[in-house]
Amino acid sequence: MLFGILLAFCSCISHAEEYQYWDDLDENSKSEIIKSVDVDKNIVKLYLHEIKLSDNDMSATIMDTLCSSTDGNKRKLHFYVLNENVNMADGAVAEMLGGYCVKYVNENTDYALEYFSKHQDVSNNYMDMIASELYLSDTNFNQYEQLLFHSAKSKCAKEYLPVFLKGIERILAKLDKEHPTTDDTLNQ
Repeated sequence: MLFGILLAFCSCISHAEEYQYWDDLDENSKSEIIKSVDVDKNIVKLYLHEIKLSDNDMSATIMDTLCSSTDGNKRKLHFYVLNENVNMADGAVAEMLGGYCVKYVNENTDYALEYFSKHQDVSNNYMDMIASELYLSDTNFNQYEQLLFHSAKSKCAKEYLPVFLKGIERILAKLDKEHPTTDDTLNQ
């Protein structure tokens, strides 16, 4: 699996679709963007660590905004703030974020996967949250897999997608072992 990740990473670097991310900007550019782009005040507060997400309506509204379709500088900021919160989430907030991770990757497949191909730690956190969400929802893995294969357009995203899906599948298998269903225990 490590070889697959390395191969996908090297390939994505050489064939990048030239997406730019918040991490690529210098502090002056970030500051100018926040001043110039019409950004929701609660997202700015979240970015500045003046508020934290919790399991409440305001957080759900913020997450809906972060996951809404945007592009340009607003997209960079929203994805950065989403990633920062995914990386720090635990408990009820992590459970809440799972559905938003699924939504973001579904709607921004190339943008997210190209980033994940270069940031394995963030990718792993999304894999965990998406696997947990799939495990708890009515969506089966094969449906999700087909959706992403259909959504991935860039060369890098298509090359990293099997690595990403294999990680989700591995976590789902682990969850199945840790929490066998009634049918599974009857068959043993």
